Amino acid sequence: MPCAPGQTGRIVVSSLHNFATPLIRYDIGDYAEVGAPCPCGRGLPALSRIIGRARNMLVLANGERLWPLFSMRGLSDVLPIAQYQFVQKETDFLEARLVVLNPFTQEQESRIVEHLLAQLPAGFRVRVVYCEAIARNAGGKFEDFISEVV
Repeated sequence: MPCAPGQTGRIVVSSLHNFATPLIRYDIGDYAEVGAPCPCGRGLPALSRIIGRARNMLVLANGERLWPLFSMRGLSDVLPIAQYQFVQKETDFLEARLVVLNPFTQEQESRIVEHLLAQLPAGFRVRVVYCEAIARNAGGKFEDFISEVV
């Protein structure tokens, strides 16, 4: 069923370019929020934001799943962070993997942990892990959030 503007739903696509085996209603595993119709009047659906993949959802202890919407705004401007990735190791534990340009002080690290805890449900723990580089997945894509909780 199509979503109304403001609703979140699965992205399902049809590609009719391949005449031998066209893909009809192919579920790519992504979720997005439907946007308002384009003011240009073209009439095609629009997306206001991409939410993420179902497999990369934050899993809570009660089984609830949420899309993690971490923002490093404000911190990455003042702290020398070259790359970051968040990995959920347990239902209440997040590992923040950081590639930094200069070593952080304890105060800077505490600031990052507090910033992340403010964006997580109550009861989470966060540990900062420093890395030389953060690898891409087998498909060559970089994932800023990975859940290892089944």
